[in-house]
Amino acid sequence: MSLNDDKRLAWLALATVPKVGPVTIRKLLGKFKSPDAVFDAAPSGFGDMPSIGSKLASAIAKEADFEKAEKQLELLEKSPYKLAVLESEDYPRALKEIYDPPPFIYYDGDLSCLERPCLAVVGPRSASTYGRMMAEKLVRELIEAGFTIVSGFARGIDTIAHKTAIEKGGLTAAVFGCGIDTIYPPENKTLYRSLVLNGCSISEFFLKEKPDPRHFPRRNRIISGLSLGVLVVEAGEKSGALLTAQHALDQGREVFAVPGNINSRTSRGTNRIIREGAKLVTSAVDIFEELKFLVPPSMPLQENRLAPKLEGVQKKIYDILSNQPIQLDKIVKQADMPVATALDTLLELELNGLVRQLSGKMFVKQF
Repeated sequence: MSLNDDKRLAWLALATVPKVGPVTIRKLLGKFKSPDAVFDAAPSGFGDMPSIGSKLASAIAKEADFEKAEKQLELLEKSPYKLAVLESEDYPRALKEIYDPPPFIYYDGDLSCLERPCLAVVGPRSASTYGRMMAEKLVRELIEAGFTIVSGFARGIDTIAHKTAIEKGGLTAAVFGCGIDTIYPPENKTLYRSLVLNGCSISEFFLKEKPDPRHFPRRNRIISGLSLGVLVVEAGEKSGALLTAQHALDQGREVFAVPGNINSRTSRGTNRIIREGAKLVTSAVDIFEELKFLVPPSMPLQENRLAPKLEGVQKKIYDILSNQPIQLDKIVKQADMPVATALDTLLELELNGLVRQLSGKMFVKQF
């Protein structure tokens, strides 16, 4: 089959027309059923579509870049990536439901991971220690219950969500804000190799397209569109994670948020959306309760970890710790014990999964 005979060519070419985005394409397909029929009708066949003006009709007829579309197919044929168009069976069902689905997606890996219940986990690139810990805890619980974790592959919470899902033997899907062949951020190359073996990556952007700030709001609607709900782990007042939450509301998805310290910059956004009606989450059980009519978890989880039964110096040190990092010298001072004793005790607690050591001789309770 030649490139010109490939049905995907018309899909790609339609996306190259200036000012023709996903909403317009969906309207056109609602009437003409296929991109080929859209091009056959242009420019005179749109008379009964008031939303398609004469200028746009003329652009569809004259400005579609078939050469660029053919180049994309050539690149695709030489790559490990695949293309799913809106009408194809492999296109994610949940994504078809949103108001402005991408007309096509490039993908790598196995899209069947999206047939499981999916939950989006999002947060800032500069996450706090508390945010990182909560992301790991909640993703771990979601994976145990059989969810696929969806996120945006960015630094910070996104990366933690993908890594934790893979480490716990679960499935995860990454939505890119650039061409799928551009690993961004570049330090996530190793993570990407693991991710496509344990899920999939997705992008609506052409191959070779570089990251652009304008792309990420578009990417966010796909993250929420693939998911039953969006969990915002942390967010500042103007965080991109809040945009994803807004997309979720617009799409009829659930919004969940982790509460945080009222003085923390990275919790101002989450605390605000909880006040505005987002479901407060301290464990994955809170999510399961909200989604119980949509999807039962495949594995029951304890609602809360029971407080460990500790005695003596172990209890003394454990009671000093919290979810906020504390330095060793402060632990020693508060516990009023030798450094060696404190270190031995902290090691015992860490081996029992109750404490985590961070860089700089800082320690926190393990959730």
